[in-house]
Amino acid sequence: MTATKKTRQGFSRRKVLKGGASLAIGSTLMTSLIRTTPARAAGGKVIIGAFADGGLAPFKNKIIPLAKAEGGFDVEFLEDEYGVTLEKWFADAQNSAGQYDIYLLDDPWVPQFGAAEVLEDLGAAGLDGSDKDWIAPMFDMGYWPPQSGPRVKGFESADPKLICVPFVGDLQTLTYRNDVYGNAPPATWDELIAKGKEGVAAGKIKYPVVFRGVSGGPIIASWSPILLSFGGDYFDDKWNPIFNNEAGKAAADFFVGTMKANSAAGVVEFDSDQEGAAILGGDAGAIIQYSGNAIKSDDPAASKIVGKLDFGVVPKQVKAISQMGIFIAGVPKAAPNKANAIEFLKWYTSGATQAKLAEAGSIPVKRSGFAVEKPGNRLIPVALQQLDAGCLPRPRTPDWSKVEELIGIQLNKALQAGSGGGAAMDVAAGQVKDYLTQAGYYK
Repeated sequence: MTATKKTRQGFSRRKVLKGGASLAIGSTLMTSLIRTTPARAAGGKVIIGAFADGGLAPFKNKIIPLAKAEGGFDVEFLEDEYGVTLEKWFADAQNSAGQYDIYLLDDPWVPQFGAAEVLEDLGAAGLDGSDKDWIAPMFDMGYWPPQSGPRVKGFESADPKLICVPFVGDLQTLTYRNDVYGNAPPATWDELIAKGKEGVAAGKIKYPVVFRGVSGGPIIASWSPILLSFGGDYFDDKWNPIFNNEAGKAAADFFVGTMKANSAAGVVEFDSDQEGAAILGGDAGAIIQYSGNAIKSDDPAASKIVGKLDFGVVPKQVKAISQMGIFIAGVPKAAPNKANAIEFLKWYTSGATQAKLAEAGSIPVKRSGFAVEKPGNRLIPVALQQLDAGCLPRPRTPDWSKVEELIGIQLNKALQAGSGGGAAMDVAAGQVKDYLTQAGYYK
């Protein structure tokens, strides 16, 4: 998901499950009635809830009018601030309020809604994985419980249901200065730093790299592609923390040491606005960022160095893996226009519509969408290269917001000190283990 968002909010797994249980007890009859999806006549009203984000501009500007013209859908698009949408939509779903037909979720929220069992089974409604045109890593993010990897307590033996479908693709890629690194992106982190230093010495840039250092979600978004590229990960298949193993400690030491030493003086306090201003203003040589900020590179109103920024796959240490964060759509069981919503999603995720989304400038969720002759921005073919090189979602647990908070606090402390990344990961791993133990992960 685009890096223009602020720190994520979330609920504890205990709160999610408690809410889901009370919903199930209080609305059994309603659920049995609304799960029946009647046939839809041509067209119809669809109320979409979304958080304000630049990554949705092509959908709003080009696809909503197309939905009316091609399918007769009257789309009501309701935007709100990112920080309030999760709680607002979760309350809407729990209370069967019926204010929305589709939620455009941030993908880490899928487990929270899935655990509460408040979203429609879209696979049963005909949006299933039989269409091999789906980008598989994106499509898999819509299942609860997940089809592979560790599962949280209470869902070990449950059959996965498709409760969300990918809506707009988004993932991290590299943005770099072509007058510093040449026509090819730096292949490794060492090359990124070394050539960036040459650019500083030549007076072309002020520092080689910039990133988000703010504690919590922002710093984790910047550290994740380094952790993954060093061969690390967050958990094993039993939810034991492994981000403090040899690879994780090396990634943390590199991040708080070498990366900080080659970045802006105030990077510890940088969030997406500051890192975006640094690369678009010409100060930084390279940045790992989501598409919402990356596509500003060619906008003269946003960038002072149009023509000097190119895109590439993230640098590698042992791998070239970035973090994926997509817009993903779920239909609440109490949706007032549920049949319309499902038909709209079928139309929207068709290969033909996804091709038009790519032409409008957004990353599609179908592989055929990447094959359009004239994609709407230069990032789209690079995004496919990154998907094929490697791109992973955040761990599929309702407790991810708390986990990234705990890790982010310790990583930020080490970043302030400019050293001690490995030791910080040991502290964070202990805290995460304690938290997940209390949440019942190991019983």
